[in-house]
Amino acid sequence: FTGWGPKKRIVLYDTLIRELTEEEIVAVLAHEVGHYKKKHTVQFILASVLQTGIMLWLFSLLVNQPALSQALGGDQAYFQLGLIAFAILYSPVSMVLGLAMNVWSRKNEYEADAYAARHYEGKFLISGLKKISVHALSNLTPHPVYEWVYYSHPSLLKRIDAITKEEKYSYKSKDKL
Repeated sequence: FTGWGPKKRIVLYDTLIRELTEEEIVAVLAHEVGHYKKKHTVQFILASVLQTGIMLWLFSLLVNQPALSQALGGDQAYFQLGLIAFAILYSPVSMVLGLAMNVWSRKNEYEADAYAARHYEGKFLISGLKKISVHALSNLTPHPVYEWVYYSHPSLLKRIDAITKEEKYSYKSKDKL
């Protein structure tokens, strides 16, 4: 989905259309509808704007501090040295925020997968995700710590397991489809 208000559009890339069956495309769309219904995109945009605002506010406080320029060899406050010092000081904060955003993003992916499994067929989402994963050369079994730090989406095997469990415990009526 892209756009705001009544001007929303659904974008399907040609690789998705070329590689997936119609049922798999509908399942992937159901996943994206899950993101929309759960308001994940809006929440993520607001969090990103807030994060950027805080970063710029901190930058405005620190950039002209003479102590930071002096720590990098300057004799007074220089914007360029303040910028470098801020980048060095902000990197650990950025890493922690990135970890939190990845945890949140993975939770959102599980929720969207569950939505798709409840409102369509999880088996088609699984087969579509497998094809997408093959095309992207995804690692099926990343080290758990590496996945926790760097992955914004759960690994394929974890997603398949969650979708399978969701399908097992959710009741589907033919009338709802």
